[in-house]
Amino acid sequence: MKTEKLEKQTLTWFVFSANVIVGAMARQMGLHHGLDAFNGYVAFMVCTLMLTAIYINLQELFKRTLSPLFETLFMKFPNYGKKGKVEIEDKETTEEESLTKETDTNPPSNMDYAQIRLSAMKAKEQAEQEKLATVLTYTRESFAPYMKEEDLNILCKYICLFHADKDIPKVVRTVKVDSAIRTIDLMHFGWNIGYQFSKSGIQIATFIKRIFAEALKESEISTLKSKLRLEGKCTIKIDTTLKQSA
Repeated sequence: MKTEKLEKQTLTWFVFSANVIVGAMARQMGLHHGLDAFNGYVAFMVCTLMLTAIYINLQELFKRTLSPLFETLFMKFPNYGKKGKVEIEDKETTEEESLTKETDTNPPSNMDYAQIRLSAMKAKEQAEQEKLATVLTYTRESFAPYMKEEDLNILCKYICLFHADKDIPKVVRTVKVDSAIRTIDLMHFGWNIGYQFSKSGIQIATFIKRIFAEALKESEISTLKSKLRLEGKCTIKIDTTLKQSA
C-alpha cells in the first residue's frame, strides 16, 4: 500500500516537472519571437496549466475507458488471472490472520465470567475443605491421649459446625478432657483453630466455653477472650500453622 502511494507521488512530480520544463521552453520561444517578460510568464503559466489539465483528463479517460479494455484483454492470459487471484487471496489471508491475532490478544471480557467465577468458587471451597481437614487432624492428634474416642468425635463434629458458621445446638454434650489438660491448653487450642478459620476472639471464647463447659466452669467468656494467647506452662502450645504430622 505504501509502495503504491509512493509510485503515484513520484509519477505526479515527474509529470509536473515535465510540464514546468515545457512551460519554460514555451516562455523562451515567446521571448525569442518578440514577447515582453510579462507575456513570457503568462505563456509559461498557460502552457503549464494546459499540460496539467491534459494529464488529468487523460488519467480519467484511461481509468474509464482504456483500463477496462486492457483488463479484458489481459484476462485472456491465464497467468494474469491467477496472479490477481493470488494477490486477493493473500490479502484476505493476511486480514484474517490479523483479526485472529487481535481476537486472541483481546478476548471478550464477559465471555468466560461465569466459568472463571465457578472455578474460583471451587478453588476457594477446596481450600476451605483442606483447611478443615488439617484442623481435624490436629485436633485428633492433640486430644487423643487426653480424651475418650466418643468425646473426640463429638468435638470434631462441633468444630465442623464452627467452621461452617452454623449454630451449635443450644443443648450440647459437654466434651470431657483429662485433668492433664488445663484451662490454658483449651484457650490455646481454641485460638489455634479459630485462627485457621479467621474467627474473632469472642467467637473463639464462646465456642470453647460451651464445648468444654465442665473444664471451663470457673472461667467467664470475657476472661477467656482476653487470655486466649496467655503464656505459661502448657501441654497445647500456640501454633499458627497446624502442620499435619507425617
